Amino acid sequence: MRRSVPCPRRPPGRRLAVLAALLVGLAVAPAASAHAILVSATPDNATVVAQAPKAVTLTFSESVETAFGAVRVYDSQARRVDTGKILRPASTQVGSNLEAGLADGTYTVTWRVISADSHPVHGAFVFSIGTPSGDGQGVAAAVQGAGTPASVGVLRTVFRALGFGLILLVLGGTLLLIWLLPPEAEVRTRLWLAVSWTAALLVPVALAAIVLQGASAGGFGLGHALRGEVIATVLDTRFGKVWLAQAAAAALLAILTQLVPRARWHQAACLELALWLAVSPGAAGHAQATSAFSFALDAIHVVAASAWIGGLGALVAALALAGAGQRRSLAAAVVPRFSTLALGAVAVVLVAGVTNGYLQVRAWHGLWDTRYGVLLLVKAGLVLGLLLFGALHRLRTVPCLRAATAAGGEAAARAARRFLTLACTELAVAAGVVVVTALLVASPPARSVIAPSGPAAVTAPIGPLQLNLVVDPARSGPNQIHVYLLQANGQPASADEVVLKASLPSAGIGPLDFRGTVAGPGHFVFAGATLPLPGSWSLRVEARQGEFDLYTALVSVRIARAG
Repeated sequence: MRRSVPCPRRPPGRRLAVLAALLVGLAVAPAASAHAILVSATPDNATVVAQAPKAVTLTFSESVETAFGAVRVYDSQARRVDTGKILRPASTQVGSNLEAGLADGTYTVTWRVISADSHPVHGAFVFSIGTPSGDGQGVAAAVQGAGTPASVGVLRTVFRALGFGLILLVLGGTLLLIWLLPPEAEVRTRLWLAVSWTAALLVPVALAAIVLQGASAGGFGLGHALRGEVIATVLDTRFGKVWLAQAAAAALLAILTQLVPRARWHQAACLELALWLAVSPGAAGHAQATSAFSFALDAIHVVAASAWIGGLGALVAALALAGAGQRRSLAAAVVPRFSTLALGAVAVVLVAGVTNGYLQVRAWHGLWDTRYGVLLLVKAGLVLGLLLFGALHRLRTVPCLRAATAAGGEAAARAARRFLTLACTELAVAAGVVVVTALLVASPPARSVIAPSGPAAVTAPIGPLQLNLVVDPARSGPNQIHVYLLQANGQPASADEVVLKASLPSAGIGPLDFRGTVAGPGHFVFAGATLPLPGSWSLRVEARQGEFDLYTALVSVRIARAG
């Protein structure tokens, strides 16, 4: 008969402490990034100015880079009328001078900049000089082209997640080898080689990220992004420089770890390179551009996560690479020490996560009103699962492993196998955390979506006419909605009646019916149109001309929470 080994039980007070840590885990957030948002423009969208401006200036919510075109201005015939010289009045402003003597008519402004977090943002709007003319939306569609293929966005997310995971494993494995693994362990050589191959795999991942950044920032397909001039443009940006340095550091680390380091200076060099890899995402992203505190918080977050999740992956690899006879002694020597390290790393991750969560959300409703918030809740649930695994290790697995090792024999081997099985399941959950983190980094933070941003404007075709719709102040509650109808030549279009129907599908609200009053030729105003909740509202505009001609358009407008 198999002799079972009783597992020691922890005192209730320690269990309560672990439970408290689990509850705190619900607040965990990633070291996230923000996207630049167009705050204002001069001239602004859908405005009519009496005299031709000398320049067009755009102001963003954060610093931006001006690779891949920046600001371009076109007349109604899709001919460029800007001088091609980029203006930078401030780090948050981008502009372009205009040709002298521009004629009356409608002009289209297209812009493409790179946020401080390395994400490209772009858009278009129209303004008119004197009498409007032409189809600004048609010009924008013609000059902007089809845009970035959807496959580029998918590949960016995949490679971002892969890069995050490899960085965690490289740093976690290096920390395990230097601090926790016994010097006499025979598996050290094989584990150093595993770290080496992991670092080597990070090199093509980082280089692929540079190509994908060019495709995304320039609105290109992958074939065009592989051109030398596109890659050179990316390498002139902060993202390109940092990712190239990341690839170089990973290559050097792969070479050094192949040498199976034993000297202190050699191990210190490997650790420094691994730490740089952990810092590099923040160096290329929003954390570095925001403040030194934000950058330090980002670096601490990644290092702690590497010690926890990456260290666990390295520990599983070490146990898998060890022979059956060595596995139980290795588990008995390393698992308790790793459990202590992981507990400290979890505490650091929680503190950094709670701080980042506050900085990026700022309001409870941002957790369910935005894509970022929903993803954050998903990640928090996965992290809670990891914390449950950690609690199980602390309360059951480690005490059982110690007791079984003291008893010896088959009981020790079974305890080591149980830990290995549980740890593999834990790593599967951790992989989900990495994937969700990659999606989070690609999403604008909740605070930038829910923050009141002033009037919102949208342009769309409505039958043979063009619709310009402005919602002011674009916040939950009463709004004033302006509808402008234009003919193909830009002249105001008459209508006998304009009706507006508003719906919020996510909350099951609507359609709410509003009827406008005539404020001028082709201009209808819906005063006091109440949109009660924040979210993405669908606005259906119905314009009737005569008895039989009814034109409709459906547009979406983001409404922020008031206050």
